[in-house]
Amino acid sequence: MNIRRSRKLIPMYSILRFFAKRQSRLKHSVQHNLFHSIINSCALLTLIFILHTGFMVHYEDLSLGDAIWLTLTTATTVGYGDISASTTEGRTATILLIYLGGIFILAKVVGDYFDYRLAVRDKKTKGHWSWDMKHHIVILNSPSHSGGRYLQRLIKQFRASENYKDTEVYLLTRQFPKSLPDFITQLGNVVHYSGNPSNPRDLEAVCVAQARDVIVLTKDENDESSDGRTFDILHRLKDLNVNATVLAECVEDSNRQRLEYPEMIVRAFDTPGSERIIENMFNSENDEYRRYDVNINNMSWCDVVTRLITRDVGIAVAYIDSHSNELVYNPPAHIKPDIQALITISKDSNMHSNDDVKALVS
Repeated sequence: MNIRRSRKLIPMYSILRFFAKRQSRLKHSVQHNLFHSIINSCALLTLIFILHTGFMVHYEDLSLGDAIWLTLTTATTVGYGDISASTTEGRTATILLIYLGGIFILAKVVGDYFDYRLAVRDKKTKGHWSWDMKHHIVILNSPSHSGGRYLQRLIKQFRASENYKDTEVYLLTRQFPKSLPDFITQLGNVVHYSGNPSNPRDLEAVCVAQARDVIVLTKDENDESSDGRTFDILHRLKDLNVNATVLAECVEDSNRQRLEYPEMIVRAFDTPGSERIIENMFNSENDEYRRYDVNINNMSWCDVVTRLITRDVGIAVAYIDSHSNELVYNPPAHIKPDIQALITISKDSNMHSNDDVKALVS
């Protein structure tokens, strides 16, 4: 009995899916038809105005400027009365072209324009509008539990950073079919596209190839199968030749090697008390990581760290090796590395330039 019922549900699901796709196509068709209706009406209206202006010049013996003035004031029903048609031919042309044609078409153009604006606004609100963006942040997926609040907190962290405070954020998720919550839109420069991050067309719709950074959030932090969807999204990004910095979350720790493209953020440690340190590392409210492009040779790591601390520049936590271009963090104290860049952590208010640090370690 259960098998028979499940078989009956399959065609019903297909029917519902068919009508859902058809409704989406109809909405797109309505907007497309409105746009072309406006173009066609404007072309016809221009032709009517040209014909009427020509008749006024020919039958009413008006100058070109006066004929255009009479045509426009009549079509817009302003009717100043300073110039009017006096001949039978001129009045007949005005009745046929302007009264019966021009005024009606002009009203239709205005009505179609406002309908088109409303249709576009509805698409933007519901996430069916593709915005043209460059150097923006793309966030793929949203957590299934309290996803809106999670995104709010995540975007707030970007806004707290000097490098990202004005960067546009593009969300690709199906969690907000009607509109983004006000507490997200109030953060500024945040829009969304209602789609599937595994769909290449939806990825292209959010301009992922032109993005500055891409974040792939896990769909369900309690479901290990979410890593499979994340892995699929990463392959889609690779196929689209995305050059942005890509960060992805994973549920199962064993999948970290599998998801080495791109880097993974690991947020859990077993050491009690370290959670406060990790939380401080991932927000931009008090301390911030900074990079200084400086060349340092023949100086021990201990001396580099000491000079920075004594001058209140910050704490050196890592460096980029001049030969391998690799990041080396927490190196031994007495080695003398060839450094091309320093990574430090310091207070938000403690700003120093590359020249300051160069002078300090020279």
